Amino acid sequence: MRYLFLALAGLLTAGLAAQTADSATVSRFQVGVTGGYAEHEIDFTPSADVERLGGNQFGVAVRYFDHPWIGVQAELNYQEAGWREDLGEDFTTLYERRTRYVEFVALTQTSFGRGVFQPLLQVGPYLAVPLGEEEDIPDGFVPPDTPLPTYIGREIDFRLNYGLRAGAGFNLEIGGLTIQAEGFYLLGFNDIIRTGETTAAISRRTGVGGRAAIFYTLF
Repeated sequence: MRYLFLALAGLLTAGLAAQTADSATVSRFQVGVTGGYAEHEIDFTPSADVERLGGNQFGVAVRYFDHPWIGVQAELNYQEAGWREDLGEDFTTLYERRTRYVEFVALTQTSFGRGVFQPLLQVGPYLAVPLGEEEDIPDGFVPPDTPLPTYIGREIDFRLNYGLRAGAGFNLEIGGLTIQAEGFYLLGFNDIIRTGETTAAISRRTGVGGRAAIFYTLF
């Protein structure tokens, strides 16, 4: 997946270089609202039998272009994330842990073309602040006897989550409105569970999803 990020970064860099060949400038500032759905999981070491858990996303965003092809987009979103885990054939239900985040994303966007339909690529960092969590533990679960405690049934310490989000989609430019649709991939860079406190040595958040937004031009 790192090659996807490298490819997107290369395309964005190429778009920036194109400014030397096209001196046209614009000044366009937009505000908007966003909404979508994403499925998340946690990449554990030692490995666990995890499945993705779906959650909603919605928020507000701003978008600024000072060149026809290159701009920035910042979002402040409410995001539902988490994971599901199969604890073995002794249980008829899966373990679930759901976390609610406020998430700030700062994206560099390359938008191709000058017509109504404009394909886009965007990539940038995110910072997520946990608001709270809930978990569903299968009936009859007994914590295993291990040197370190399991994270199941244990409150996770408050930890900021950060990483990178990359996506591809399109803009529809209709007068002073921009309608945007995008599919995206999210990769966390830090562990959601502090290393050394539980059996989880590594616990990195990942996610895939889709979102839509509508922007209105202020100036």
